[in-house]
Order: sequence, then structure tokens, then C-alpha cells
Amino acid sequence: MKYLIILNPTSQHGKALELKDSFVSTLSSLGLDFTLHISSSPADVIETVKKNLDNYTNFISFGGDGTIHSLANILVNTNKNLGCIPMGSGNDIARNLNIPLEMEAACQVIKDCHVKKIDMGLINGKYYYLAVSGAGFDSVVNDLANNTKFPVKGPAKYTYAVYKTLITYRSKKFHIKYDGTERTVDAMFLVVGNMASYGGGMKITPNANPEDGILDICIIKRMSKLHFIKIFPSVFKGEHITDAFVESFRAENVEIDSDYNFSVFADGEYICKLPVKFEVAKKSLNFIVGAQ
Repeated sequence: MKYLIILNPTSQHGKALELKDSFVSTLSSLGLDFTLHISSSPADVIETVKKNLDNYTNFISFGGDGTIHSLANILVNTNKNLGCIPMGSGNDIARNLNIPLEMEAACQVIKDCHVKKIDMGLINGKYYYLAVSGAGFDSVVNDLANNTKFPVKGPAKYTYAVYKTLITYRSKKFHIKYDGTERTVDAMFLVVGNMASYGGGMKITPNANPEDGILDICIIKRMSKLHFIKIFPSVFKGEHITDAFVESFRAENVEIDSDYNFSVFADGEYICKLPVKFEVAKKSLNFIVGAQ
């Protein structure tokens, strides 16, 4: 099998590019037949993959969740395989699919090429995502984390963004529709998970499974800032869902709107503004996963 590797040179502030020679050496030692492409922009990633769909079986991201997200939106509903060497700040897609965060071990997963058909979330009928999408407090945090110059990375960057956003943020009215039910809730934010975690290991929808054909919705309702600070650490173990101010349920589709013009993020990437409709694209992507 032939592999096209897409290396994002900006991942981890250039660390991915610094590791290029070591990465190539590891792949060569494993006997893989591969071509390495160093991307120049998100548009270049899309163009490169599209023009090579007939030339390769496996398309591998050497970058973060954003790079995987871009590849997935091209490879969805094809017979091609997507894989990743996690080199981002959060690496939640790899975490959720049991792919090691160490480069050499992740390369072995690529060689073993154990492929599963997984679900993807679908937003407004045209934007696909793998892990978690959300709007509200979550949107503001994501935007800050993506643009902060504060010298932290990984999960610490998201934690920093959470506490900084909390200083001024106020809950908002959200309007949701699912399974014939229409409600308005006063909430901090809502997320729709196809996988369990985002933000570098925060298990916001801990029971979400990209093979079960259904989405997991989590509503963080209006609460005091003190209470939010108290329960926030529990999200890393998925224990927040037992809190009285947290609601979770499952649905195959859900519509969300708000009186506030929130941005919607998915896999850490900006997608659109509210309103949105979420659906499940069942078994729509072939992904090279780690051993279970």
C-alpha cells in the first residue's frame, strides 16, 4: 500500500518540521512506501489530497487535529484510509482512537494499518467533524486558545483560556430541537460529541463512541462561577455529567440556536455561526486506529 503523508510545518510551533528527518527515518525503517508532502496552507492540504485520491490508498496527517479535520472532510465517503501521527497541542482525535502520542509508536500503528469505519458528525449538511463541536462559552474559549500568545501549550493552553474567559462570560439562552422536543435553556454552552474528548483530554461527552451511530449532547447549564471552577477539573475524567447543573442525552440529530451570535467550532476549527443542525454520518470514514 502507498501512503501520502501530509506534514503541517506549523504544528506545535514548528516542532513537526523539526522532526521531519527523524520521522522519515522511522517510516523508512518500517518499510513503508510513502511520499511526504510539506503543506504550505490549509488550501494546499485540500488541493494536494484531492488531486492524489487515485494515486494513494492511505492518507496520513503529521500534524494536529486541524490537519486531520481537513483531510477527513475530503476522504469522507471514499474508500480511502485516513491515519495520523499526532503532532498538535491537543491531539484529541488520536486519544479517542487509541493512537499513541509518541511518534515512533504512532508510526507502527500506521504500518499495522488496522482500519475501522467510524461515524462523523455533520453540520448543516456540509461540514464534517470527528470529535466534538460546540457553541457558547466553549466557542469563546476555543477562539482564545487558538489565538493566545500566552507561553503555554497542550491541555494547559485550554485550561488557561477557560479561566480567562470565565472572568467576563455570562450564560445565554439557547434554543434546541431534538427527537420532536423543543426547549429553551439558560446555559453556559452546549456541545455535540461524536467522540469523548476535546481540548487536550477534557472528556466532555465521556460516553460518546464514533461507532455507535448516535451523537452525545452535553449542556452545561447556568451556574455560579464558583461552582463552575469547582467542577471544571472533573471534566478530565468525565465525571462532570453527574453534576446537577449538567445535562446529557443522545440523539441522531439536534438543532441549536441562540439569541447571541455564537461561533460554532468543531475539532478546534471555526465552522460557521449559529444556527446549526447536527446529524450523524454513519460509518462514513475509514480510519487507521490503534490496538483496542
